[in-house]
Amino acid sequence: MDTTQLDGFVESKKVIPNTPSETTIVFLSNQAQTPESPDGGYGWLIVAASFVINIFIVGLPASYGVFEVAFTTQEDFKGTSSLAIAFIGSLATVGMPLFAIMSGRLSDIYGPRVISCIGAVIVCLSLIIASFSVAIWHLYITQGFLFGLGTSLSYIPILGVLPDWFQKRRGLAMGIAVSGGGIGGLAIAPILQKVISTMGWRWALRIIGIASGAGLFTSGLFLKMRVPSKRSTNIDFSYFKDSKFVRLFLMALVISLGWFVPLFYIPGFAVQYGMSKNIAALLVGLTNGASGIGRVTLGYLADTTGPVNVLIFCNVVATLLIFLLWPFATTLPLLLVFVILFGFVLGGFASLVPTVVSFLFGSKGNLATVTGMIFTGYISNLFGSPIAGVIIDHFTTYTNGIKNINFTPAIMYTGACFFVATSLLISIRYSMRKRTVLE
Repeated sequence: MDTTQLDGFVESKKVIPNTPSETTIVFLSNQAQTPESPDGGYGWLIVAASFVINIFIVGLPASYGVFEVAFTTQEDFKGTSSLAIAFIGSLATVGMPLFAIMSGRLSDIYGPRVISCIGAVIVCLSLIIASFSVAIWHLYITQGFLFGLGTSLSYIPILGVLPDWFQKRRGLAMGIAVSGGGIGGLAIAPILQKVISTMGWRWALRIIGIASGAGLFTSGLFLKMRVPSKRSTNIDFSYFKDSKFVRLFLMALVISLGWFVPLFYIPGFAVQYGMSKNIAALLVGLTNGASGIGRVTLGYLADTTGPVNVLIFCNVVATLLIFLLWPFATTLPLLLVFVILFGFVLGGFASLVPTVVSFLFGSKGNLATVTGMIFTGYISNLFGSPIAGVIIDHFTTYTNGIKNINFTPAIMYTGACFFVATSLLISIRYSMRKRTVLE
């Protein structure tokens, strides 16, 4: 019978049905060399360790909006623009993709345990040192750049480890693991707001720095590969010859321009419409809590419906919510509906992107490096929130000394980013549908 060679792959292969709507590519040469994934056992310890790592690595940046309000309203950085303050959070989030390839490569060479624990130490020190900042650029270096480096070293290794232990339950396992980010955001944001209100933002950074360092280091000790990775120091850039890989990379690049805008600016949006800072912090927490539920639910759904299909669903719903609900959510009930629904589908991105990478490109080994290459697309986080900050500053007016912000243009910018990302994902799905591979 005929065979069709897929872009970027030359191994012998056959196709077996996975779901009615998607197809799993089984690489025979890879199967012959690799024992079957146990779908459990020690893998559940990997899931538990990854869950804790996500609590801090994802939950902390997702709660940055609480610090943004503190930096904007307190005297320490009085007169600093929204753009300048947003740049701190952007540097923190961009560290993950900026160092993703390096972190993945180091994890594949030296092992995930060593690299993740080094990242834990850097995260801890970055936040503690940040608490002594007296100028905004000090926070750029510490809470921004160094924190981002630490998160990448601590987090990227789990993206290569966890899929190695699961096959049939991979989506569920990844969903449980990354749900820690949602739970962390739900708990961390209100706690940080309470500490900031009573002890100040400096002590909030010190306390969360010590807590995150202890949790990340302990969890990193449990990480190990089921099958040793290839130890080649070369990075295989031939993946960029695969059109699906390029489109997935571009999806990450575009969606990152808008991904953190709601998380960073929902607190300010709430305060603008008369809600208290405590309510604003609670909204961030609810967004992250809903994200945690979404990560598990949508990860489980991906095992039965296909990860690409579910990721498209998340993109479509997020785009509609941003365009049709957020601009009109100027009362607490409507804003609650928005943050819960948006948080739920946002959770799908965290659990499904690594699963999609493994689904499409995970047969050639060195999965941490390959996932790191996709995550490099998230480097546009560096520009996303600052761009929104520029838009917000431009549409900010003062009436009798009262600050009035028109958030609608920034919301439209965010929705446009999600719309383009959705289009790229649909094109990937369409190319998969057109593909015909016969045994």
